[in-house]
Amino acid sequence: MTRQNQIIALVAVLALVAGFVFASRFKQPAPAQPGAAEALLTAQLKDTQEETHSLTQYRGKVLVVNFWATWCPPCREEIPLFIQAQTKFASNGLQFVGIALDNPQKVANFAQEFAINYPVLIGGINESEALRKLGDPGGGLPFTLIYDRKGNLREKVLGGLDKQRLEQLIAPLI
Repeated sequence: MTRQNQIIALVAVLALVAGFVFASRFKQPAPAQPGAAEALLTAQLKDTQEETHSLTQYRGKVLVVNFWATWCPPCREEIPLFIQAQTKFASNGLQFVGIALDNPQKVANFAQEFAINYPVLIGGINESEALRKLGDPGGGLPFTLIYDRKGNLREKVLGGLDKQRLEQLIAPLI
């Protein structure tokens, strides 16, 4: 191997390591600010039909709140998983709620196309700020919160979930 190839290989390895460090650092949610998890539960959010809802209506259930957008590829990948889990675990007291940070009409069309079987609410500027307070300082999507039956925030996940990880997180709570 020539000296030039060795340098190229070294730079490639360093770039790969830096990429893993960067990705893992920014995929870890930060601690939530005091009161942020409770504030989200009491926030008044509209659905695609302009009806107002509060997440407090799901107290007594294991609540999975997913911040997402129609343009977000990892969001689009995990939503079918959430639809399946909602069907599978609803009778065990599990409730999904999606909070879309997107255009309401696009969200309504997406929800219909994907046959989303859980409530979809529309977020705005206040919810973007809530993301930061909840531990997502960069406002990355998807961002998923899991509350226990008493309304305590138990898990935060920045980035997409797969079936195994989702079930591992909710199993102890349902």
